[in-house]
Amino acid sequence: MKHKIKGDIINWNSSIWDFNNRMRAIKEDEDIELEINSYGGDVFLGIDLCNTLRSHKGNVTVTITGLAASAASIICMGADKIKAYSNTQMMVHNAWTVVAGNAKELRKAADDLESIGESVLASYTHRIDADTAKKLLDEETYLSASKALEQGLIDEIIDAEPEEVESEIFENKAKAFNNKITAAVAPKQPISASASGIDENTLKQMFAELKIEIKNEIKKEPDQDPVEPKQNLSTLFLHL
Repeated sequence: MKHKIKGDIINWNSSIWDFNNRMRAIKEDEDIELEINSYGGDVFLGIDLCNTLRSHKGNVTVTITGLAASAASIICMGADKIKAYSNTQMMVHNAWTVVAGNAKELRKAADDLESIGESVLASYTHRIDADTAKKLLDEETYLSASKALEQGLIDEIIDAEPEEVESEIFENKAKAFNNKITAAVAPKQPISASASGIDENTLKQMFAELKIEIKNEIKKEPDQDPVEPKQNLSTLFLHL
């Protein structure tokens, strides 16, 4: 069974709705190939989907195609094998919430978050040790594919361009991620002489030698009209 989860990890997300429907219909030992590109969302839904994959008897492979953040990274932990494109990211952090109320209610909310944090931590500890996982969660860590591989959070890096991530809940953060991947695949600017490490004296010498070579070539063919170079010398060297 092949499927893709994208967008926010919320119950009314159509890709999650379709996934749950397909899970009811497949054989208990059927292999699953699941792609994920999400900024996260509901922590309990993420844990539920993680455990759904973990308890499945068939082989489960998850591939990160853009970003697997927050609850989406928890879903990944349910796979037997996790792959990520070389230019994708995984983000892990502690659970957070928005709360309003009196002092008693606020203290209870903090206690509840600590309890939920224990469940979040447990989602990663079958792959990495608890101390490492806690440090990554406490620091809200973004991991490139290579860093995630080093930490043991993924198993394999594959090569392709990342996809943009969709999110209504984390719209600003999703835009920031999409801007990063756009910049990463944008055409490179011409390298200037100073950026390439060529000092001024060396550059002058190169110009002088090139002028001599051009003059020598012109002298070899006296019957032909001199041909001007198609590029001026400064443009030529700036693109080297």
